[in-house]
Amino acid sequence: MSFARGSGTRWGLAGVALAAIAAAAVYAARHRPVESAADAAVAAPVGVTVANAERRDLALTFDASGRAEARASVLVKSRVDGQIAEVAFAEGRPVRKGQLLFRLDPAVFEAQVRQAEGVLARDQAQLAKLRADEERNQALARQGFISPSGLAQTQADLQAAQATLNADRAALDNAKLQLGFTRIEAPLAGIAGATQVPVGGAARANDTTLVTINEVQPLYITFPVPEPQLASLKAAMSRGPVRVTAVVPGSDRQVSGTLAFIDNAVDTNSGSITAKALFDNSDQALTPGQFATVRVQIGLLTQALLIPSQAVESGVDGPYVFVVEAGTARIRPLQLGVESSGQRVVTRGLALGDRVVTSGQARLRDKGRVSVIAATPPERQP
Repeated sequence: MSFARGSGTRWGLAGVALAAIAAAAVYAARHRPVESAADAAVAAPVGVTVANAERRDLALTFDASGRAEARASVLVKSRVDGQIAEVAFAEGRPVRKGQLLFRLDPAVFEAQVRQAEGVLARDQAQLAKLRADEERNQALARQGFISPSGLAQTQADLQAAQATLNADRAALDNAKLQLGFTRIEAPLAGIAGATQVPVGGAARANDTTLVTINEVQPLYITFPVPEPQLASLKAAMSRGPVRVTAVVPGSDRQVSGTLAFIDNAVDTNSGSITAKALFDNSDQALTPGQFATVRVQIGLLTQALLIPSQAVESGVDGPYVFVVEAGTARIRPLQLGVESSGQRVVTRGLALGDRVVTSGQARLRDKGRVSVIAATPPERQP
């Protein structure tokens, strides 16, 4: 067993050594110039694409994967018990705030309103009679035909009747309110989901979910922010609104929004913090629950010297590029800055207008002949 472990260790070290030797050989081969003019004339040129080093502004961004979510999601429920008499909206379609969604059978509630109206009318007549009795007894009391206690009893009966009438009015208002609850209206504008209870089904008060409405204009996209980016993101927020763009898979269209929320703690398991960006979503390009790739702009470099990231190669002495000069490729060591959106900042080693190879480097070596297939300028940032 010990012999097997020792063999595995020796084979692993040998593999690492071979890989290092191979990398050094490739680097040395690329740095070995063409030995003579005759060799250069015989060697076929390598087809490459190139891009010019440009000086312009670069947006500093980071990308994240997120999910769209409704700004508000409401479970619509009935406030009274009843039977569904009508479904008045189209499933999956926009609804307006206050739009009729369901109508319950109003027969029971209409009967309760009529009953409350009858009780109110009866007590109004009783109050009118007691008010007339009180006026008559006031006159009799002034003439001494009725005792003070009899007058007081009449006044007490009048006050009780007035209180009863007030209670009747409240009961009628409540009966009308219950009748109004048979019309179930949209509490907010949004997209209605599927109907959960069909016509003829029973709805229990504050229990049965009839439909779900999602507010999607505006809409959030929730995404994780890596902890190393948190300080830069907060600094960007202190300078003003932070721009966020999103791309939905299957579509090349970008939608723009602004950062709206950062959570108050970093998740120790994932090493990230949750953030939300708010999008107008006026064309409903985003749907709650949908996956989206977001790009957050946390800064801007002005007039930086830029080349495409795919032009940069790594060697034993550091990063380098192939620069096309007079039909040949020359290795040029570089000092680099930040990378963002497929562009790399060059701090030393290139000049404005230098043409760097962006594809075909695998077959190149220093001072090798090249044939430019196409020039591809760096991607313009929005």
